Amino acid sequence: MEALAIELRSFSDDQLSVIPTQATLAGLAAKIYSARRKVDEIFDMTGFAVSPAWDMMLDLYQARVTGKKISVTSACIGGGCPTTTGLRWLQVIENMMLIERKPDPEDKRRTVIQMTDGGKVKVERALTAFL
Repeated sequence: MEALAIELRSFSDDQLSVIPTQATLAGLAAKIYSARRKVDEIFDMTGFAVSPAWDMMLDLYQARVTGKKISVTSACIGGGCPTTTGLRWLQVIENMMLIERKPDPEDKRRTVIQMTDGGKVKVERALTAFL
């Protein structure tokens, strides 16, 4: 009993207010599992939801909504992978017509990545699977 009291004292107030049951966690796991399969289906690629491409698309979606420009280098960082891997994935999603590359009008040395309208629609469909 004392060990439990010590452990509970180590939790912050926020953590104590949300201690999920195993059933809740199992439900969440099922939801995430299902949502990831839906992402794969929407993008018509098995494993898309666990690839750097999905992280890149999420980053590019946020950039599009906020009006932020994303360089090729930033997109690779957004994918959470080595640059060479990121460049390969950018080529894949560009071939899927989800993104397009454009010269940066403010810095001719850079190329910016923009999500296409079709890419935006697919990301929004995929995100609803997580709700």
